[in-house]
Amino acid sequence: MKLLQTFILSILGILFFVFPLHAETYVVCVGIGNYADPNIPNLEKTEKDAISMASFYKNGTKNVITITGKYATKAQILNSIRSQFARAKDDDKIVFYFSGHGYPGGFCPYDMHSIRDGLTYSDVVNVMAKSKAKDKIIFADACNSGAIRQSKSSSKPNTGNVLLFLSSRGNENSIESPLLSNGFFTNYLLHGLGGKADANCDKAITAKELFDFVSQGVTQLSKNTQHPVMWGNFPDNMVIVKYRKR
Repeated sequence: MKLLQTFILSILGILFFVFPLHAETYVVCVGIGNYADPNIPNLEKTEKDAISMASFYKNGTKNVITITGKYATKAQILNSIRSQFARAKDDDKIVFYFSGHGYPGGFCPYDMHSIRDGLTYSDVVNVMAKSKAKDKIIFADACNSGAIRQSKSSSKPNTGNVLLFLSSRGNENSIESPLLSNGFFTNYLLHGLGGKADANCDKAITAKELFDFVSQGVTQLSKNTQHPVMWGNFPDNMVIVKYRKR
């Protein structure tokens, strides 16, 4: 009996070592193609971008909220990130993904008619700052998203420990192509997160690895007209995605 107990305990130890307990990841993905204001031009890939990102994260967590089209109002987005990210604990990760129109101060929700209706960077960052999560990430596939770096000090949000990975510089458009299922940025972001960015093959993709892969790909594909931007107070070796060893 004692030998059997020892054997069982050793097996459990091996299983725990191979499949250790992991921190949770809480995700909100937003994609808007058509807007309530007819003066805002439609986008072709943005809602699919959000669905694709949500599908990727669903491989590793059940904590994914996807908001697209007319449901992606400013109020709904803010309510969703507040409730979702409030669930995170100290060792967890929170991720906000947005694909749609952007402006130098933030993101355009479905019900945007003027700048006053915009979802500002500060709106999102302030909610994320209240979360207990250790790692906080914003991915944005939106025109002019990189303008956050050039904002006046009075309007520039204090990003704290939030990593912002933005699809383009402040004076650039984020490009879509009929030849790709997703926008340029999201296309390379998905490939990078899926393993292509793992330069040293250690099954952990760091912020620097992801930026290097996505930036090079988007810059080449856009013929040097779109340049992703990564910004915030975080270490280069911050792990964005870690894969379990089988």
